[in-house]
Amino acid sequence: MTVSTPDSDILWTDDFLIGIDELDFEHRQLLEDVNKLHQDLLAHADLERVKTILGRIHARLQAHFALEENFMLDKLYADYATHKDEHDQLLNEYTQRMVNYEKDPTLDNRKSMELTLRTWLVEHILSNDKKMIQMIKAVS
Repeated sequence: MTVSTPDSDILWTDDFLIGIDELDFEHRQLLEDVNKLHQDLLAHADLERVKTILGRIHARLQAHFALEENFMLDKLYADYATHKDEHDQLLNEYTQRMVNYEKDPTLDNRKSMELTLRTWLVEHILSNDKKMIQMIKAVS
């Protein structure tokens, strides 16, 4: 199992692999971006630099979710609606926390934004995405 503390990077391990190359590649890119954000925040990087990576993460999430949702539709995934709702929830929550941080870059807003992103990403890949693949394989 992959574990990270709030002061460390998220380490990519094979635990994150779901067996779909395109999705695994994007998951790895997302984790790298989240780690970059984490390092920049710890280093008290310039707000404009942080905003750039926040925007890149937002765009990558949108593109990744679209790819993953198309994959689920193509495979007739029975739990598509629930999985898509989770994507929508994260994107909405991340957007709100990102905007809050950009307006008021306090430590509390930073921690809230980063914890939401880090926790959700790890938990979603390791549980929901793995469940999706298992269910798709079971009916294939």
